[in-house]
Formats: sequence, structure tokens, C-alpha cells
Amino acid sequence: MQKFDPIFPAEAADPHVTLIRPTAPIATPTHGGRAKCLQRLVRLDLPVPCTVALSFRTVHGIAHGRMPDLQGILRHFDANALLCVRPSSEDPDWGGPGSILNIGMNDARYVDLSATLGTDAATSLYLRFIKSYAIHVARLDPDLFDSIADDGRQALSEALMTYEEEAEEPFPQSPERQLGEVLRSMARAWEGTTARLLREAKGAPVDAGLGLVVQEMALGLGMGECGSGVLQLVNSDTGALQITGRYLSQSQGRDALQRGAASLFLECDPRGPSLEELAPEAFAQLKADAALMRRKLRAEMQIEFTIENGHLHILDGVRVRRSSRASVRIAVGLALDGIIPPQEALLRVEPRALSELLHRQIAEDAPRDLIGKGIAASPGAATGRIVFSAAEAQSSAARGEACVLVRRETSPEDIRGMHAASACLTERGGITSHAAVIGRGIGLPCVVGA
Repeated sequence: MQKFDPIFPAEAADPHVTLIRPTAPIATPTHGGRAKCLQRLVRLDLPVPCTVALSFRTVHGIAHGRMPDLQGILRHFDANALLCVRPSSEDPDWGGPGSILNIGMNDARYVDLSATLGTDAATSLYLRFIKSYAIHVARLDPDLFDSIADDGRQALSEALMTYEEEAEEPFPQSPERQLGEVLRSMARAWEGTTARLLREAKGAPVDAGLGLVVQEMALGLGMGECGSGVLQLVNSDTGALQITGRYLSQSQGRDALQRGAASLFLECDPRGPSLEELAPEAFAQLKADAALMRRKLRAEMQIEFTIENGHLHILDGVRVRRSSRASVRIAVGLALDGIIPPQEALLRVEPRALSELLHRQIAEDAPRDLIGKGIAASPGAATGRIVFSAAEAQSSAARGEACVLVRRETSPEDIRGMHAASACLTERGGITSHAAVIGRGIGLPCVVGA
């Protein structure tokens, strides 16, 4: 839970490295969207673990060798707490480095956790941190660590030995050093040339900053009911009100969403066990908190949560990713429930989303046989006989028969056939190929690069 440290009164707080509390000087343009959202959750008195926010300016300084007071940051947390560091950019669509979990795990902490959580859980925590630190912080060869099976203390010894051989030093035991190296790695990753070009392609300004949040971990591992998951109140594809997400016992982060994980449903479901059956009180609190976030934050949110010995902790909240169809339905739903005014609902729907919705679509539950994949160059759905030339397409249209023009790639001579066809499919080409550009121009469904 959020801890208020009397050593750092609000009036003396550093606005660039600050404990997230209701009155802390945190804003999206200076600390990023994740930090601001966490502050809003703290103001709602939700069970958010203790978190410290680092501003864009601080992270930029870290990338250039100017470290903040690491001991001061660590003093906000319990001495035995494990920490995680998450990115906080101004717009989540701009991306950022991945989160690093279990900072502070070392040989001494491993012995303590083995006594309280059990050897298996402690080994899993330590091994996960060593692999993550080696690959994403020390930048060692991932293949060396990915090949180490998660099979207990032997794997842990192998991981420590591999790290020492590759890094030419023992695995760092100081939480202060671990935190400093994680912060430096994430800051430099954000300011790298490749990362900058990728986010600029998504519309980010050249000088876009990154904030970081350092958060005390709720472990999700232990003797009682422990685990992690994600929840949202709407379907991302349709926008319909529907509790979606997954929960995985004895897990951390977003493990529940990994392919092949033995995850549980959230609500009672005839297809299998659910969190509602396993921990009804925690599930009821989670639903109530999600509804409160929807009402107070005026948006559909996806919640990342952890249950530790039956107690709920909310780690993060982000706006639900949505299809064009869902974005319209979500905006309308928020307006009908009186959460946002109708005028704001209109402004929340991008013109591009409306354009996509005006095209024909295949029903979500329609049976289908998939025979190939390609690039969705122009939206829409169509059906018809396959034809292989513009002349055949025109003949088919003259007979009143729908057809799909299939070509290796189109040329200006094929435009008459594209006008006559219901859709176009090409073996070659990309999003800016001839077929793609013409298809979008005349409103013709088109798949290229099949």
C-alpha cells in the first residue's frame, strides 16, 4: 500500500524525483501518463503500492551519466522490499523499454524468501531477475540464458555462473547498484537512435521524454492465494460491456496473458475455473475498483493487478486498446452513462474510425476457412468468384456476377478491372503499392503481399 514517509515532507519534495501521493507535483508533460495515472489512483484511495516517479529531465540526465540520489529513492521503501521499474512516456503508443521486476533480489534476500515463501517460489523470483537483468540491463547474449530451464536450484546456480563468466564479475548484490543500472539501461534505451526513429514514426516529437516509475512489488507468489492478472470492463474488438482478462496463480506481471499459460477466467465461466470462484472477495473488490476508475478517470481502463495472500494490489492502469468499432461504442457508452458529455464523445472518435466502419465487414462469429494471409491495404469485406485479369473482371461484372481480381501485382492497365471487381488480392506489394493506393482511393477492399 501507499506509504507516506515523514522524512520527505511535501513542501521539501524534489519535483523531479517524488513519491507519488495526492498532492505531489506530477503532470503528464513532465512525468508521463503512467505516473499521472498512478497519482489519480492514489487520490481514489485504491490499493496502489508505494511508488516513486522520476521526471523526463531526471531520466534524460541518467542517460548522460547524472544519477539521482539512489539512497534517497530507496529510503521511501521498506528495506526488504523488491522493486520494479516501469516506463512512463507522454503517450503509451510511443512505446518504451520493458519493465524490470524483482530489483533488490540477491543471495541474502533469497535465503529470507526461501524461509517465508518456500524454496521454489524464491528460486523462481531470483532466476527471473537474473535472466531479465542479464539480457536487458547487462546486455548479455539472450541465448545463453533462454536455454536455462526453469527447473529449480540447479538452474539458479547455472544462471549465476553464466552471468559471472559472461560479465566477468559476480552478479551484483547491492540493491542500490541494481536499481542504478536498471535506470541507466532504460534511459539509454529510450534515447537510442532506433527507439527514437520508431516513436517518431508513431507521431512522437523529436524531443519526446521518458519518465520512470519505481514501484514496490506485490510479489504474486506465496503460501496463500497469490497471483497476477489483467482486467478490463469492455471487449477491445466490439466495445461491448464485458469483463475480459485473465488471472494466473503464482505469477507476476502479465504472465497470465502468455500463450500456453494455465490462466483462469475472471468471472465464473462454464469453460473452466475462475478467479471469482477462487478468491470471491478479491474479485468483488477488483470489479468495484474497475468501475470506480471508469467513472472517475472517464475512460475504459485496463487494470494490471496482483493478489498477495488474498489481498488485492493495483499496479497499473492504462486506456484499453480498441478497434475502430470498439472506439465508437465505448465513446457512446460513456456518454449514455453520463460520464462524458455527448460533445466530448464525438471528439473521441477519430474520422479514420468512422471511415473504416462504413465499409462492409465480416461478422465476428461467422464460420471461415483461412487459406492465406496478407497486408490489409484497404478496409472492407467482399465475396465473389476469382478472376485473374482485368478483362475477366469486366466480363463478370457485365454478367452481374461478383468477382475478386487476383493478380501477382497490379499495374495501371488493371484499374478498369479493379473498378469492376468486388475486391482485389495481390501476391506482391506493400501498404504503398499500386493496388493498395488505388484500392483506398476507390474504396475497394484490398489485400496485398498474400
